[in-house]
Amino acid sequence: MTGRRDHVLVVDDSAPNRMVATGHLEAAGYAVTAVASGEAALELLAREPPERSERIDLVVLDVLMPGIGGLATCRKLRGNPATSDLPVLFLTALDDKDTTEPALEAGGDDLLPKPFHRAELLLRVRALIRQRRTAERLREATRTLEDQNEALRRAELGRRRMSELVVHDLKSPATAIVSNAELLRHMKLGGELAEIAEDILVAAHQIDRSARDLLDVSRAEDGALEVHREDFALDELANEVAATLRGAARWNGIAIELDVRAPRARGDRELVRRILQNLVHNALRYAPRNSAVRIESVAEPDAVVLRVLDEGPGVAPGDTDRIFERNVSIGNTRGNHGLGLAFCRLAAQAHGGKIWVEARTPRGASFCVRIPT
Repeated sequence: MTGRRDHVLVVDDSAPNRMVATGHLEAAGYAVTAVASGEAALELLAREPPERSERIDLVVLDVLMPGIGGLATCRKLRGNPATSDLPVLFLTALDDKDTTEPALEAGGDDLLPKPFHRAELLLRVRALIRQRRTAERLREATRTLEDQNEALRRAELGRRRMSELVVHDLKSPATAIVSNAELLRHMKLGGELAEIAEDILVAAHQIDRSARDLLDVSRAEDGALEVHREDFALDELANEVAATLRGAARWNGIAIELDVRAPRARGDRELVRRILQNLVHNALRYAPRNSAVRIESVAEPDAVVLRVLDEGPGVAPGDTDRIFERNVSIGNTRGNHGLGLAFCRLAAQAHGGKIWVEARTPRGASFCVRIPT
């Protein structure tokens, strides 16, 4: 053995029995303390020092003793948090069928009839102490995991708070850039200056969209993304989204088409607008020059389904679920989607709906969102 020896407490009112058990255990290398009654055992364990080097690892307990018997002693041990997990091996001269059930009900771990053989005593003692060691290691591992999880939770909370601060700091300058870019566009600048003003406006809208997505993805992951339901005109919302993105589409010769067959919907108008805006912006990134991106809506008995269709490279079949995960890069098909599609999934789920992607023939992708009404 290395380090401390395992310590066994033998409790038996018979001096010869204590002597026999103590001799077998000490010969096997155990440290042994022997007492003659349940009262003496409880008193010893009550004053046992907390240091592991001196603690009792196992109690060998006679069932029949004057005063507090073995069963009552075991029940008291189980009722004390300091000794509730202490292994108890009962010794009894009674027939097993008369003692087994009461011993189990009292909280005993094993039962050894007297007279016992040395090998059987040592086998039971070794097994019970080993079980306790294993349970202690498992509890320690559990505590370590809980501590690590708590550290991760605090780190994640700190990260999300930092995200909120970053978003807050970005919103004001982004709003100022958008306002000034809109002013330049309305000044009827010509030639290259008009293109520069348009580029500034497109980039500023992208900064604002990304900042909002970052904040709302964090809120949704915390279960704090609120949905404010209202009836709204879906055709007006689709036109609004198309108008804000036609500038970005025009530079690549991409047309934004509308086919809104469900003119009204019920949901959070702002969240639905941002879902649609993200999907159209994503489609514009991958649509080839001189093609079209189309916004569609159809009514179902209890929902509205929005679709954004493009003629780009599409999405590989094995990536149709992963594409909506946060910061996932998928091969060379549709690049790194950052937060946009992750936000769309979380916002759809917050409505009780869902989002998915379908392949188009001969090429392209159709991103679909189902919003229950």
